[in-house]
Amino acid sequence: MEEGKSLLDDMCMEDLLRELPPERDSGETVRSARVIGIVPEGVFVDVGLKSEGLIPREELSEEELKELRPGQNVPVVIRRWGSAEGHAVVSWRQARERQAWERVGEAHRTGAALEGRVSRRVKGGLMVNVGLEAFLPGSQIDRRPVKDIDRWVGQAVKVLVTEVDRGRGNVVVSRRKFVDQEFQLKREVTLASLKQGEVRQGEVTGITSFGAFVDLGGVEGLLHIGDIAWQRTARVDKVLSVGQTIQVKVLKHDPATGRVSLGLKQLTTHPWEGIAARYPVGSQASGRVTTLTNFGAFVEIEPGVEGLIHVSELSWKQRVNHPQAILSAGQTVTVRVLHVDPAKEKLSLSLKRIGPNPWEEVHRNHPIGSRVRGPITHLPSFGAFMMLPEGVEGLIHVSDLFWSRRVRTPSEVLSVGQEVEAVVLEVNAESEKIALSLKHLTDDPLLKYETGAVVTGQVARVGEGGVVVALESDVEGVIPMREIGRGAAGSRRGGTKKGVPVKTEPEEGLKVGDAVTAKVLRVDHRERRLELSLKRYEREQERAMVAQYTTPPAPLSLKELLGEPEA
Repeated sequence: MEEGKSLLDDMCMEDLLRELPPERDSGETVRSARVIGIVPEGVFVDVGLKSEGLIPREELSEEELKELRPGQNVPVVIRRWGSAEGHAVVSWRQARERQAWERVGEAHRTGAALEGRVSRRVKGGLMVNVGLEAFLPGSQIDRRPVKDIDRWVGQAVKVLVTEVDRGRGNVVVSRRKFVDQEFQLKREVTLASLKQGEVRQGEVTGITSFGAFVDLGGVEGLLHIGDIAWQRTARVDKVLSVGQTIQVKVLKHDPATGRVSLGLKQLTTHPWEGIAARYPVGSQASGRVTTLTNFGAFVEIEPGVEGLIHVSELSWKQRVNHPQAILSAGQTVTVRVLHVDPAKEKLSLSLKRIGPNPWEEVHRNHPIGSRVRGPITHLPSFGAFMMLPEGVEGLIHVSDLFWSRRVRTPSEVLSVGQEVEAVVLEVNAESEKIALSLKHLTDDPLLKYETGAVVTGQVARVGEGGVVVALESDVEGVIPMREIGRGAAGSRRGGTKKGVPVKTEPEEGLKVGDAVTAKVLRVDHRERRLELSLKRYEREQERAMVAQYTTPPAPLSLKELLGEPEA
């Protein structure tokens, strides 16, 4: 060394800096370190101050250890500068936690969203790893109540920070607020662009008994159960499921209330369109019985198209009170189309007209005036139904039981199952009616009675209005009081007493069972009544007797005067 020079004069600046001790931080600063190597004791890193640091092995999990590679930069916090081994002790975990706290605090201040992954379920909610573990309350998981919380474990979520307490190490987050925020942004965009009649893609968010709610992008619309399919939908959950993506049509949009009505069936052709061409009147169709009612059965002949088989169109021969007697729900049947009304979406069907029409056979086999035999099937108050050989029923009206005899109900003279013979009065194949008669088996007994004829019978009833006389088993005559003779069965005539008319009525001597001979005054075929008169019969008898005794004898001939016999 030259004289006058010190040791410092021979050292360069680089040598001087090398001899200085490294800068010491407070242990709170997060530094960037470069991975040098991985050893069993941990991971060596270069902290940049001519000193190596060691991340202890116990601070690293197997997954984290696999993520580190030589040359990779990682954040660390220097915990201790010197160690027995001569290197600094650093912490990667503390560095990440401090960075995470800074990130969480910044997100809390600014309202920014954090992305994390649900790590586990705890009492009252979930724990979410956002760099450090944060508590996600169960009520803040979604916009709607969550039934199955466990399914969220392992899922990546975005949350907003609602509470931060670094001293206690507590962080509370909310996914619901983030979803609401996103929902509102989407809603504004969707409402601005939503148009009635357009087709949109949406996600089913909820299912009820009356329909399903579909999210169109921040705007939820109602898909009513009646607009899901053209055919009848019994249960929505059998057709749709929550989370399902579907195409829907906007049926109605009210910007003032934000209400949106959606349709799914409107994306397909209306099933009644062209129905008259596919199923013309008289054609046959096959379908499935869907509903049974008191008045008939509904049959679905294709999806969304149902027709009615009226109870009267179920059977030609069987009287059907309820369709369930011959049909059951779900049964497949072949029917004939009777009427099509596309405007009203009505279709009339027939089951019985698939086979031959027995009424056409009835019309051929039983002309008017012919006789037919069959059993009585039932007896309503207005007549009696009789089964014909062709298997259809004819009606014997109560007025066609007897010519003159009146009955209150047919059951007075007939019984179910009784075999009878009747005369055909009328056959109407179109209205499926045949009128029969019992009384026409015999001639009308009134036809043999004429005005002026003399008849004989027995008194059947005696009343104030006159006397009813039974002339034969099915014919009765009425003798009005004014036509009762003065000498008949001791009758007396009426008169006046002090100007007041006195009612004429038969004496006690004229009673039921007495034989009576009278004259026919009038024959009323409509009312089935003969009006008789004793008075006129008696007068004619009296005149005949008077004429017999008052007529002068014929003059005697010459031979009679001489007493000679006539030649």
